[in-house]
Amino acid sequence: MLKVLICTNHMANIGGSEIVALEIAECFKKNNYLVDIVANYIGSPVADIVKNSGINLLTTDALPDPFSYDIVWAQHQVLPILVDRYIDNFNNNTYFVFAHLSPYEHLETLGLYTERLLANKIFTNSKETFYHLCNLGLPVEISDVLFNASPSEFYQEKNTKEQPLKNILLVSNHPPEEILDAIEILKKEYSLNVMNIGVRGNIERLTPVMIENANAVITIGKTVQYAIVGDTPVYCYDHFGGIGWLSATNYKKAEEFNYSGRCCLRKISAREIVEEIIVGYEKAKEDIHQIRHEVLSKYCLDSYIITIIKASKEKYNSRFIDLEDRQKIRSESEIVKSIKQYYNAYNELSVYHNGLLMKLNDLSSKNEQLISENSIVLDKFNKLTITHNELVLKFSEVTSTINSLSAHNNHLLSDNSINLEKYNELILRFDEVTSTINSLLIHNNHLLSENSVNLEKYNALLNSYNKLENRYLKYKNTFFKKLARRIKRIYNKNVD
Repeated sequence: MLKVLICTNHMANIGGSEIVALEIAECFKKNNYLVDIVANYIGSPVADIVKNSGINLLTTDALPDPFSYDIVWAQHQVLPILVDRYIDNFNNNTYFVFAHLSPYEHLETLGLYTERLLANKIFTNSKETFYHLCNLGLPVEISDVLFNASPSEFYQEKNTKEQPLKNILLVSNHPPEEILDAIEILKKEYSLNVMNIGVRGNIERLTPVMIENANAVITIGKTVQYAIVGDTPVYCYDHFGGIGWLSATNYKKAEEFNYSGRCCLRKISAREIVEEIIVGYEKAKEDIHQIRHEVLSKYCLDSYIITIIKASKEKYNSRFIDLEDRQKIRSESEIVKSIKQYYNAYNELSVYHNGLLMKLNDLSSKNEQLISENSIVLDKFNKLTITHNELVLKFSEVTSTINSLSAHNNHLLSDNSINLEKYNELILRFDEVTSTINSLLIHNNHLLSENSVNLEKYNALLNSYNKLENRYLKYKNTFFKKLARRIKRIYNKNVD
């Protein structure tokens, strides 16, 4: 089975060079290669990511033989240690690719001798790095720019025309304070969702889904290519400053400097960053489609790997290593071993530092939570203070009213004392009147008793009167009838 060896200085923290080595390994594995990654230093979280990938992870102490592999991808000048150990196994069957991922990191410089002797192909991550290495003797005839190309998994098209700015993805291992402050403003004042990947946020590997779910990405370096091929607008700004929103007119200048911000070294305030992000988003959405169309082919990592595989199977002129070559390789190997010792110590400190950073992030997160809770409590306190002041005012009014009522009450008490004397007098008089009433009641009862007897007598007299009246009426009627007859007889006689 065909085999590939990836050589790099460290596979521990999630950084640019670690991800390049891992993506190169994954691309070769997709093409049915058995892949080993050898590094001076191995640690988490990268070791955990590689663990279940079917890719072997070794330290340089294991000393794998580079000449037993079909292809070797070399970063960070690690390879001289292995070449020196297996120089006697030298052959022309192995295809050597060297990669340089920065113009200013010392380990990314052009190799002293091993690279110049064995390289079949040399890649730089940007034109900036390419031009820098040309000053150090880069063999341009076998060199090319890799443009920090992205795996095909990140390729996707979006219909962003109707999408508002809602979800922002911040990817950075060294975000400046103005970016962090801008993010807080965007969250608090514009209610935007921000996902932070990096040492000041979530320490995890960036995935295509994260790019797909973002309406915009704030980042520099390798993540810019992820966003471009993922059809997502990019705001380019970090510790070097930056050009801001990538546009159809400025991206080539930014690309030349690996989208690092070194193309302009422009630094602005958090408020200015926020204003640019809000105001420029709509145009950035339009321009990203054009940028994607123009760079799609050269940003495809899978294409570069296919080209390397094809080249590795072609016949090359035989190379010969003489005694002087061996001596130079041995000397370079000793220098690289000392660098290895330095970086191993540095990486141990880096692990400790990252542990402290994680604790700092936890504390920062807890602090933000406490600040948020404190803000809520403070708001409640302010409301309670207002309520308290209102109650104090009302209490003052009530106290004043009570004092007035108390004075009035004292006056009433004084009046009541006088009234009580009068009341007592009235009680005495009432008792006298009650006694009199009782006497009158006894007298009245006596009178009622006498009246009852008189009533009986009255009723008897009334009956007698009624009888006499009836007899009188009868007598009267009879008398008047007789009188009328006598008058009539007398009248009749006189007439005659």
